Amino acid sequence: MLDPDVINFAGVMVTIVGTIASLCGVFVASKWAIAATRKREQLPSPYNDARLEQLQQSIDAIAIEVERIAEAQRFSAKLLAAREAEPRLPR
Repeated sequence: MLDPDVINFAGVMVTIVGTIASLCGVFVASKWAIAATRKREQLPSPYNDARLEQLQQSIDAIAIEVERIAEAQRFSAKLLAAREAEPRLPR
């Protein structure tokens, strides 16, 4: 039969090797997860293209409406100026 000191030494060594292997596994897994996260962050989101296109269309529509408002304002100012230039009937 084996000496009890040898059995205790073997148990301690198995514990140490298992702990070191577990820590190495955790380290490698965390490095892999960090690398995968960084890679994912660098890729453009597929939703960004659609959102940017929709935003551009909205801005174009707003610009057209602002131009229509400005044209209506110029037309109103022109009518008021022409109205003031006309001779008025005495009251």
